[in-house]
Order: sequence, then structure tokens, then C-alpha cells
Amino acid sequence: MVHLGNHLKMNLPHHLRARAHEFYAGLLQCKVLESPRPDLDLYEFAEGVVLGLFFVDAADAPTEEDYLKSTWLEIKVEDPEHWKTLLLAFGVRPVEFPDPTRFFFQAPGGQVFRLAAMDGGL
Repeated sequence: MVHLGNHLKMNLPHHLRARAHEFYAGLLQCKVLESPRPDLDLYEFAEGVVLGLFFVDAADAPTEEDYLKSTWLEIKVEDPEHWKTLLLAFGVRPVEFPDPTRFFFQAPGGQVFRLAAMDGGL
């Protein structure tokens, strides 16, 4: 059997570095890890999943529209309605999806996430 690894990478434009930090370290309360590079921020989610954000020139980063066409990720939480309220107050952009019972949003820079309950199914 093949296992999905616990390291993720995204490119974001330099101008979103502070906003991304507010989102991942602040709102989501990810642990900030020491980075070996000046253009890389590392955030650790629960259970050891590490997200690496590489900050690049805007021309070298995917656009929000590009992220809508790429891989979507999922964030699991204990109280999705509470987190939906927090995310919307933070200013994430909701993403339309055919099933209105599911909440998808774009994080700073455009990456799409689904907000799901910890015990949620598919």
C-alpha cells in the first residue's frame, strides 16, 4: 500500500507573507518551524503535517484562479460551524461547490481547502 506523505509545498507571492503568517500561525494556530531558507516559512499542523510556503515573485506563483484548477486539500476540525465563522471573519474567499453542505474556501494566496468535521465521512 502507498501512503501520502506529510509534507506539502506551495508557492506564494512575497507580498502575501504577512497575511499567510496571520492565517497559518495565527488563526489556524499551526506551529512555526525553523526554516533553513530565507524564502521559506514552515508551518506544522496537528499530527505532524508540515506545510512549506515558498515566497516567490508574483509571476512565479500560481494565481487564485490557478489554485481552483489544482489539488484541493482538507482541514478537519471539531466544530466546523465555529471554524466557518472564524474563517469568514478572517476574510477567506468561499469557493462554490455543487454540494452546499460542504464549505470550501481559498486561503491567502489561493490554495483551496475543504473544512470538514473530525468525524466526517467522504
